[in-house]
This record gives sequence, C-alpha cells and structure tokens, in this order.
Amino acid sequence: MLARRMIAFLACSSLCPVAFSQVFLSKVFNNPPGSYDTTHEFIELAGAPGMKLDGYAVALIYGLQEKLYNPAIIPPMPSNVPEIDEFMSLDGLSLGKNGLLVLAIGPAINYPLTPDTNYADWNLLWNGPLDVPGKLENDGSITVMLVRNRPGATQSNPSLFPVWVKDRDHDIEITLGVLDPSDGQLKTQLGNGKFDLGGTNSLGVPQTDMLGVTTPTLLDDLEIVDEVSYEHDRGWEYDVDQRVADVGSTKPGMEERNVHTLDDPQGINPDFLMRVDSRRTGPGWTPIAGATGAMSNGKNWQDTATEQWVRAESILFGTGVGVYPYFYFDATANIDVNAPQPYNTHVPTWLADGQGVEWDFTPTTVQILAGQVNPYVIPFIPGDNDRDGDTDNADIERLRSRFLDASSLFINSYPTAPEGSSNDPATQVRPFDLDSSGDNGIDPNDLQWALNFQGDTTGRIQGVTYDASGPSTTGVVLADGSSVIATLDMQPSIPCGAAQNALRINDVIEITIRGALTSGAVTTGGAENGISQFAFDIFISNPGVLEVVSTEAVAPFALTRASLLQPTGSGQLGINRVVGYTTSFTEGLSGPVALAKVRLRAIGAGSNVAVSLSRSFDPTLSITEFQGLKIAHTDLNGEPGFVLYPNSQIVGVTSAVGSLIAEYGAGCPGTGGFVPRLAGEGCATPGGTLSLEISKGLPGALPNLFIGLGNGQANLVPNCKLQNLPILPSPVVLIPLFGTAPGTGMLPLPGLPIPGTVPLGISIYLQSLWADPQGFGGIASTNPLKITFGL
Repeated sequence: MLARRMIAFLACSSLCPVAFSQVFLSKVFNNPPGSYDTTHEFIELAGAPGMKLDGYAVALIYGLQEKLYNPAIIPPMPSNVPEIDEFMSLDGLSLGKNGLLVLAIGPAINYPLTPDTNYADWNLLWNGPLDVPGKLENDGSITVMLVRNRPGATQSNPSLFPVWVKDRDHDIEITLGVLDPSDGQLKTQLGNGKFDLGGTNSLGVPQTDMLGVTTPTLLDDLEIVDEVSYEHDRGWEYDVDQRVADVGSTKPGMEERNVHTLDDPQGINPDFLMRVDSRRTGPGWTPIAGATGAMSNGKNWQDTATEQWVRAESILFGTGVGVYPYFYFDATANIDVNAPQPYNTHVPTWLADGQGVEWDFTPTTVQILAGQVNPYVIPFIPGDNDRDGDTDNADIERLRSRFLDASSLFINSYPTAPEGSSNDPATQVRPFDLDSSGDNGIDPNDLQWALNFQGDTTGRIQGVTYDASGPSTTGVVLADGSSVIATLDMQPSIPCGAAQNALRINDVIEITIRGALTSGAVTTGGAENGISQFAFDIFISNPGVLEVVSTEAVAPFALTRASLLQPTGSGQLGINRVVGYTTSFTEGLSGPVALAKVRLRAIGAGSNVAVSLSRSFDPTLSITEFQGLKIAHTDLNGEPGFVLYPNSQIVGVTSAVGSLIAEYGAGCPGTGGFVPRLAGEGCATPGGTLSLEISKGLPGALPNLFIGLGNGQANLVPNCKLQNLPILPSPVVLIPLFGTAPGTGMLPLPGLPIPGTVPLGISIYLQSLWADPQGFGGIASTNPLKITFGL
C-alpha cells in the first residue's frame, strides 16, 4: 500500500497540473426562500487571487434526517441513505482577480457578481457517471467539503471506479440494538458518521471504499481541504477532523462538538452559511461558560466553526443590489431562549458581544450576495501563513524555513508525513499545518504571496472590484504579469589568469547568474515588479571534468534553504533546485542584477564542456508553474509572461595542474550553535598572494591557526576533531575575532604572501580553533582548508 501511494504521488508530481494552497469555503446558499432553489443556489470559494483549482472538487454530503429505525423496518436497506448529494469537479477553474469563485445553479445574470469574480454553472461541471447535476439538498444534516487527491474516478481520469461522485452512497453501515435516547427503545442504526471503508455491511450490502484503504485498485489519497457541517433533526455530520470544542458543555445547541460543526439550538436547518473569519490562528477561542477547550491552553481550536460562520435563515425583500429577487439575512425574532442571538440569523459571539464590529440585526439590512465581500468578514490575507491578520517577516521566514519540505507540502496523505495517518483523513492534520495547530501547509506559491503582500492587513488589490462600491483604491498593487519578459545571462569569472577554454586542473570558474526585466518593467513607487524569486537547475554536460564547489545567492537575494540544493553526479553533472528570494521589489528593473553565484572546479581534462542554465525541473516546482523566475507585484502567482535563458558556457580543461584552495570537513559549533568557517581565495601560486577569513565565531575569541601537512583526523574532545594531521608543532596565534554577537565573530587575513620558492604540487592544511565555553568540551573550530600550490 505504501509503495502504491508513493508511486501515485510521484506520478502526479510529474504530470498533474496542480497548485495546492490558500483556498477555502466562503458561502453556501442551499435554500433560497420561495421557489428559487433551481435558479439562485450557490457555493462561493475564496482564497489567493487567480489560484488554479485543478484537482479540487466540492462535495455536498447528505447525512439523513433520521438515522434510527424500528427493527422491523430494516432489512431491507432503506432507499434514503447517506449520499454525496451534489459533486462539482473544479478542474479548469480558478479563483478570480479578487480571490472569489462562485459555483451556481443558474446563469451568471441571476447573481450580482463583481467583474473580478470568477463564475461557473455547476450544471456544466463534471460530477461523475451516476446522475446529472441538480439542486443542493436542504433538508437533513449537511456537510460541505472542499476535497482534493480523492480516490477513484476524476474528471481527468473518468475511467476509474466512481467513488467521489454525485449519488455515491458513502455511509451505509448497519448497527443493531442501538438505544434511542428519545424513547428508550432499541433501534437499528443506519450509518455511523464515518465514511465507509469497503467490505459489506451486516445486511451483506457492498460498501464503497471512500478512502481507498482496502481496495487495491484505489489510492488512499483523500484530502479534506475545508469543511463545514450542521445537524438537522437526527442525521449525521461528517467532520472528519474529529477535534472537539467546548468540552463538557451542556449548553443546548452548543454542547461538546466537532470543530467544523455548526450545532445550533432547535436543530436549525439554515438556508445560508457565510464564513466571516478565515484566520484560524492565535491562542484560540474562549469556550462556552462552564466548558473547557481542547487546546493545551484550555481554549477551543482556532477553527471552531461556531466562531467562523454565520448561519441564517433567509427572506425575500423588494429592493437591493443586482436584479430581482433580493435575499436578506432573516432578522425576525427567534424566541428560543437557547439561541445565541434572538433572531433567525445566528452569528459568532464576537459579532454580537457589544465590542468592536457588531452585526446589524435590523431587518432587511444585510443582503445575501454572491461574489462580493461582506463588510463583516475579517479579510483573508494572501501569504498570511500564520493567519494572524497580516503578512510580515514572520510569515516569510515561516515559509522560507519549510520551503519544499515534503512533510509540509499540502498533501496530508504524503506517505512519510510525520503527523497523522496517510490512510485516514480523520487523523490527518489540517491543510497548511506547520506547527500542529490545525492550520496550513505550504507550497512554493505561498512564499510569493507573502512577498507580494508584505505589510498588508487588508487582503485587497488596488483596482480590483470586491463589491458593489467599485474597484479598491487601497491595498497591494498586482499588475498583469503576462507582458513581462525576463532575460537571464551567465557571467563567467576565472581567477589566476587561466583561459575559459584552457583551465588547469584545480582552477575555479565562478559563474554569476544575472536577470533583468527586458519588457514590462514597472518603476512606479509601490508597484515595482522586480525579480523576487528564482529556481534554477544547472547542468554540466561531461562528468569527470568539472564539479560544483559552492552555490550562493547574491544579496539582497538569499537562498530559500541551502538544504534544497541537490548535486547531480556528485556535483559533476550540475546542481538542482538553486532556489532563492528577496524582499526587495526593485531587482532587475534598471538592468541586469546578480541573483546567484555558482563556483565550479576543474577536476579532469576535457574539452567543449557545456555549462547550461534552466528553470528548475523539480516536480513540486513544476506543478506550481515556476518558470525559473517570479516577479514581484504581479498576478498569477508572480509568473512572468516569458523567461529568456542564456546560451551554454563552453569550458575546456587541460592536463596541467593549477593551484587549489578548497574547504573540506566540518567545524565544531560554538556559542549559539554557530559553526565557524575558514575560507580562502586568491591564487596559490609561487610569489602570489592569498586571503583567508574566519567567520561565524564568538567575538573576542582568540583563534589558533594550526598548519598541517595532511588531512588526518583525531578527536580533540568527543564530537570535535582536528582534521589536518600531522600538524606543525606550534600554532599561529591570531588577534581576537571582531564582532558584536555570537555568530558574528570574524577576522580577515588579506594579502598573505606566498614565497616564490614554494614547490609546485605540495599542499598545506589549515584549521583554526579557540576556547568557547558553549562549544564541545569548551572548544569551537572552523572547517579545515586545503591549499595546493600550483601554476
């Protein structure tokens, strides 16, 4: 099973055009008043502007009105069973410029959509082979799910067994002898509130393996991206999260419940659901009086449904935005003493607590609208990965530190994920989870949104229409990136006087990758669209001639994570995933700017060796449309219209042996966990000069530079080695390291002369050590450095 899942994941990583993050359920209008169900129902999705939704689907799951039957009624199986009432594949769709997509049962003219909201008629969407699309179920218990990575037939592969499709029976478990609390009688229960896992029920009726766990031909890759549910009468809700809120509460309608469940007084069967907060972060929600929360701090989970969603009855009124009919939140009286508010619209308690923004319960005041942002919504901020209401350096660092980390990809079913079960979404952590809080996981586009929305608290894009008031005059500028052309070049530099087509063995060639916007550059203040990210692969055509020595970003760019670099052929065939970013918006606007430097060392003779540059072909980067560059302040995830790559650099290496300055081994960490570094540059030729530099040390430490004649090793203390044995008897005692804080200690040693009589081909080995109270055994050391003298 594990091997099967891994094969499927790798296949999809290479072939499936999926972008995976920052989309959620926003509104559900499943019961318009009057006779408008077949013309005005809709489901709204919200998230990152322009996000593609290939691979996603929306399912409205029916969970019955009554689950307990008198024993004489079953068998046979009832005709009314839990099923997927409606199913909508979202392949080929995307969120609009304002981050909204409306899925509707009627034509667009029936909905007062803003120009920047995307729209799709669900009658035209793929829903599987079992039935035709229809209206949303509005009686009984309902769960609305946004899913991805579902097993079985999909729009892109419809020939498989239909699992996640319209009219699929998903919970037909039969349990005998269940006590009915309403009358004290033993009944037969239909369903158990969980998705079936195959096999047969106690009546011998085959059950569908909804997760693909037990069926060899299915893949157990179901992913629940978002969900909300409500219980009407005595039906089932399908909150697969299984976390609970208000532990121990006895308040009617708000008793202990699952976090995505809108249990309400009177078993309310709402016409309309609207999310008013997508943040799901921070210390959590305060429990109902007399209850406790399930988080370690005693509060409820951040994504408690009753604190995110308005659930309401709806009414018709004569005027409003758009065209007739006009629907409003029902603010007529609800006399039930257990209701959160005394109206037929129930809002999160923080919208009716007398503090801050308050819901207006005046009748026929708040209109139900599709494709427009309600003023009560706490804005969704693209790139706000910690969901605290703004995008800042904390979000950028959070994303950078986990960039392309397999365990944080938006794939809860990833076979080696450290949290949860790949077999069961009920035990998986929620999407976007970086800290076990039940929030988010990441993908490469998330970092781009964080860069674009630095400092923003509105989530708005200038010039984009969000509601009937017209285009936004505030927020982030996102220009059209389709007209942007970026041009890359490679600038070689060879020290020590060698020619590019006649390098000597040990010579180093440094290639600087540069980029510029050669079309579509914007220099207007606050709207600059300079290069903000890169992701490259570098190829070397011939093994055994060159090897990658080092790769570094050039400030203000920084490597996203150095651990992403993957040398191919031990670095003799290049390096993959050179991935970097900058928080600047102006790079490459006025001319070529250095992005990264790659150092290659000649290790063997060869001619016509091609060193070439391309966008990264890492599967995860490829499926998120990483062309190699991303552009600041542009839409479509920062993708430029076109990227021009340079011709290969051709290198030749002779059999002559040149000088060598090379780091090897590893140092021993000191205070703060920083590992000191000893680096050298220059030409180790007789009569020449070279420079050394110690860095990342403890300021004030007194370095001892040990000179060795080999690379033999011996422990100084456990876990810390001297790696340049045999050494000369006395080290060179240097002056104290400069610096102000741990890890900043450094000492440059420039212009060190090399005697003109030094024999060619011999090597010396250097390593520096000093006393450090927090180092291994009170010692910190640099890496060793090998210097071979040559032409």
